[in-house]
Amino acid sequence: MELRRLDPDDPRPRFSCGDPELDEFYAVDSVVGSRELLSVTYAFQDGHGDVAAFFCVSNDAIKKELLPRSSFRRLVRVVPHDKRYSSMPAVKIGRLGVSVASRGAGIGTVVLDYLKTWFTVGNKTGCRFLIVDAYNRPEAVSFYRRNGFEFLTSNDEADSTRIMYFDLITFRL
Repeated sequence: MELRRLDPDDPRPRFSCGDPELDEFYAVDSVVGSRELLSVTYAFQDGHGDVAAFFCVSNDAIKKELLPRSSFRRLVRVVPHDKRYSSMPAVKIGRLGVSVASRGAGIGTVVLDYLKTWFTVGNKTGCRFLIVDAYNRPEAVSFYRRNGFEFLTSNDEADSTRIMYFDLITFRL
């Protein structure tokens, strides 16, 4: 597998994960997001140039004022007291898709482990957390839970997505 950054002018190699929204994001919206400096999209390609998985990332934060007090306290309790800011730095996984052909091979977990390593080794952006708005579907939530993500709040239980986070310091240890 080779990781390739997809710049705005790069043609997008064919990809389908079977979810029309994710497929459309990869083919169209990722170009706009990159052009507007809102996100960066990467593709894992096999030796034939086929995309096994893609993900996009952007800078984000977990903001104290947007969460119930108990949720934010639970989140920062592991951070030294003098470093508990009202906005905790995070990297957002905007989209993550695994191709239909690669499904079931553990590629999604490989992508998450790659991201965990990428943002802890050398501390590239000074972020403490990975966050994701996971589809509120059993298979998506279960996937992120198996990979160490936790729910940020219970206020979004009825929403179409759930905000989940991973504390990168736990991966580094």
